[in-house]
Amino acid sequence: MRNKILIYCDYGTNDISSLKHSLEEYFAPLKVSYGTIDAKGIVNEDCLNKNVLAFFMPGGRATPYIEKLKVQGNQKIIEYVRNGGVYFGICAGAYYASRKVFFETDIKELSIIQECGLNLIDANAIGTLYKELNISPYTMDFNSIAPVKVRWLKDNQSHTASYHGGPYFSPIAGSRLQVLAEYELNGKSLPAAVMQPHGQGIAIASGLHIEDSGKSLRRILFDLRKEKARAETVINVLEAEEPSRRALFEKLMQKIYISR
Repeated sequence: MRNKILIYCDYGTNDISSLKHSLEEYFAPLKVSYGTIDAKGIVNEDCLNKNVLAFFMPGGRATPYIEKLKVQGNQKIIEYVRNGGVYFGICAGAYYASRKVFFETDIKELSIIQECGLNLIDANAIGTLYKELNISPYTMDFNSIAPVKVRWLKDNQSHTASYHGGPYFSPIAGSRLQVLAEYELNGKSLPAAVMQPHGQGIAIASGLHIEDSGKSLRRILFDLRKEKARAETVINVLEAEEPSRRALFEKLMQKIYISR
């Protein structure tokens, strides 16, 4: 019985406290527990097994994910999905699942073009959206965070969630990729959250940090003790739009059960 959620936590991952909180809040009433897993647990200990409902690859940096998991770790993840598991990539985890990464290609010191080898999402992951959102190129602070509106395609409803360096997806021709939500960017729509079947399981990828509430970001702001004016603007919007963010989170979590 699949009754466990696992979150990747190893070299390259950012703070996962918000993700833990959001997953516990949603899955605890469903009697699904959560825990963390590192590269060793994936490669050597077969922790991705038939008891795991979903495996979350969180935000951070995709390049260290490659360094730790390499070919063997990727193959373990692929087998897990094909055998009925769910891969859920957020931001860096979304880049990591895609065919090819195109990250800040117009900025020499930030530019990354690479293949990660997981290939669960038949699309190129392209980011960031700093020009479209009028924010800074990727930094580890509030200068490159923004509240972003996305449209859930099935019901045409708009939702607001936190954006921090994630991709949009450019599907490969002939792929089985399903676009779940699109960024709403001044009249331009780009895929923001996607899903793809693999064997008995599925892969889901989100360019948005759907787990980050305004409240959780306010705790981060307190720890940083800087960039207050910019951060307050972002946080105030997200706090006001918390029901919208939560609804988007729940819609994506419901997709985890599609292959059950």
